[in-house]
Amino acid sequence: MTDQLNDDIKKSAYFSNRNVTGTSYSDYTLPRYLNPYFTDSDKNLDILDIGCGLGQTLSFLKKKGFNSLYGIDINDESISICKQNGLSVEKINDTREFAKQTSRKFDRIIMSHVLEHIRKEDMIDTLIHIKKYLLKEGGTFLLMVPNAQSYTGSYWRYEDFTHNILFTAGSCIYVLRSAGFSEIEFIDPDGTKHMNPIKRLLIKTLIGYHRLKENIWNKILQTSFHEGSPRIYTFELKVAAK
Repeated sequence: MTDQLNDDIKKSAYFSNRNVTGTSYSDYTLPRYLNPYFTDSDKNLDILDIGCGLGQTLSFLKKKGFNSLYGIDINDESISICKQNGLSVEKINDTREFAKQTSRKFDRIIMSHVLEHIRKEDMIDTLIHIKKYLLKEGGTFLLMVPNAQSYTGSYWRYEDFTHNILFTAGSCIYVLRSAGFSEIEFIDPDGTKHMNPIKRLLIKTLIGYHRLKENIWNKILQTSFHEGSPRIYTFELKVAAK
């Protein structure tokens, strides 16, 4: 399959080919790890959703009273459904083109499970354009990508045919720093922040045990992980960057 044919499918039949419909996210709520970035005192924030999909995030924020919401996507079906639901969205061909053409800047930019679909050679340049042209001074870029270090990392690499790459914590840091982001924070890296104290302690203990086993087998097999990169095992990497 050529890159052009793959791009054409992303722009037209992506959702239907993945058995996703306009009602798939009817019960969608914002992931709890994002709540601190969208509080009741933030209702006037300018918010951009890059790769807004079927509008589930924008719709939820709209119901919560956020009044300056905008979404962009390359997919025809996505844009159609979002507009039917009264959302302000725009079809684009490339985030970089949109970034240079618009005069708007945003306090919060969400890019959830989109970066891995972009060609590897275009990823850092896309992030540069987001930082330079779209993010307000002091604004926060919220990036979510599938985690290659997770138990199901290999599955998610190939479950979606349009994925070009997955990220580890280290490669995620690399592309963000290369794009000019200097403040990079992994949100809830153990996935335990909203658990009750007993469950949190149990999960953290099991994660520690898993990490110990990795260390032992690394010595036995004479292999290693990059020391400078965090070991994060959640299904997705969640990052707040400035």
